[in-house]
Amino acid sequence: RSRKSVGQCSAVQCFLTPLKGFRMKSTSLNYRDLRAFPCLSGLSDEDFAIIGKKAGLKAISKNDVLFIEGEPVKFLFILEEGAIKLSNISKDGRELIIRIMKPHDYFCCAPLLTGGKSLVNATAIDDSTIITIPGDYLKKILFNEINESCLRIITTLCSKIGHLSNIIKDLTFEDVEHRIIITLLKLAEERAHEDNEVTLKVPHQLLASMTGTVREVVSRTLLELKKEQVITDTNLRSIRVNKERLMRFLSKKTATSL
Repeated sequence: RSRKSVGQCSAVQCFLTPLKGFRMKSTSLNYRDLRAFPCLSGLSDEDFAIIGKKAGLKAISKNDVLFIEGEPVKFLFILEEGAIKLSNISKDGRELIIRIMKPHDYFCCAPLLTGGKSLVNATAIDDSTIITIPGDYLKKILFNEINESCLRIITTLCSKIGHLSNIIKDLTFEDVEHRIIITLLKLAEERAHEDNEVTLKVPHQLLASMTGTVREVVSRTLLELKKEQVITDTNLRSIRVNKERLMRFLSKKTATSL
């Protein structure tokens, strides 16, 4: 059952129908069974007792959608049996499979610890059984076990996973011009958040490496953007960009591609 009609929904929502609220058949879970999973092996008996009372064991059918990209993450998932596909879907419906999860694999840890949203879609490719551990209880246990410095390192590493995920999606789904514009906008924001016109000391070769292309393509694309007055100046070692024009150009490009 789709959240919107086909005419209104996004590509992801049209292709995927999430099981809202985990409306799946539940079976009993003995907390001692959790000791078999490596990701929980370091917990104490007291921790296992707490998690065991809150964890659930859910059976889902082949092709059921567990969650979609962009939804708030409320659980840590551990796959007990079956197989779960983690993937991204482009605006035009192309799919990129990030990983096939196998028994004893766990997922959604990074966005759970950073209070973020799901980076992927999760779909059962076989009849599967998953363990769901509420994030609030898991974070309380983990945060009690480690000091503030370790916690800061862990959350920073987890937040970088989202950045890497976006790079993978851009390289897979977006054309070179789109990737260059997005990269220029990010660099300009980092360089001078308050300014509209920003000079970036970025050689064309470095920009090519950042966007997965070659220097000649970057130089050609920047000249085209200069003709469109999206960037105001460019040479082999620097680029002067107008952030407002870049954003308008990107919005127009995205709208015409839909």
